[in-house]
Amino acid sequence: MDFTFGTSYRNFNNVFHDGEIDLSNIDFFSPWGIGLVCLKAVENMDRADKVLKLPRKSDTLTYVKRMHFAVIMQELTYSLFLDKLNGLEIQEHDNPNIHEIMHCSFRDEFAARLESKIRLIFKAFGLNDNDEQKATALVGELGNNVFDHNAGSWPTNVVGAIIIAQNYPNLKCVEVVVADTGIGFLNSLKVAKSDLKNDIEAIKLGLAGVTGRVGEKRGNGLRVIQDWTINQFSGIVQIHSGNGLVTVDKDGSREKSVQGIQGTLAGLKIVYN
Repeated sequence: MDFTFGTSYRNFNNVFHDGEIDLSNIDFFSPWGIGLVCLKAVENMDRADKVLKLPRKSDTLTYVKRMHFAVIMQELTYSLFLDKLNGLEIQEHDNPNIHEIMHCSFRDEFAARLESKIRLIFKAFGLNDNDEQKATALVGELGNNVFDHNAGSWPTNVVGAIIIAQNYPNLKCVEVVVADTGIGFLNSLKVAKSDLKNDIEAIKLGLAGVTGRVGEKRGNGLRVIQDWTINQFSGIVQIHSGNGLVTVDKDGSREKSVQGIQGTLAGLKIVYN
């Protein structure tokens, strides 16, 4: 079973049920799938009945080890379920196309990592200097949105942005996902747009440049992200907030209702030469 953007919602209820996160039958993760797992882990972390089942397949277990999955899961209070992963020995340089999960709790930490680590992701993944700078700026906008819209309003004890990235060299494509357990698009935008009906409507307004910060003229960050991702990288923008999912690419915007999450999952797929 794969757990990627294209398959995760079809397989959602096989992986997440009550307080259990069952990864045992997953053969392949993408950053999007790992982002969903991180958000559900935060949602369940205070439950007495929480359970985390690790992948059974050795290649998949090696992959999540390389992603530093155990580090984030330990931070999220899942230490009791990580023995098999902690005991696995791997060489960190085995796969340079995978970048470890990063959790940035504060804006200044994110800004520092943007320059010291996230830029290096794109350099390592083979983007030229110009594209690397643009791609780094895109991730910067996603991260800034997390801190702009959740300042002082975090509904959980886990604050900040969780960043996951992978290169697919055969496809000449980089996937970057930023997950946060914040208030989501609907609660953010309702401050200024009290008549909003659902998560999809809120995401679409956010993508159109509407901000929930009353009196501010800012709000174009997501519009810039769309423009650069689609027009300069022939890429895709994907946003899941609450139970709404919106995908935007050169063919337009598509939307659907999906299983709900706490917070937001925002992803970019960037195509390079």
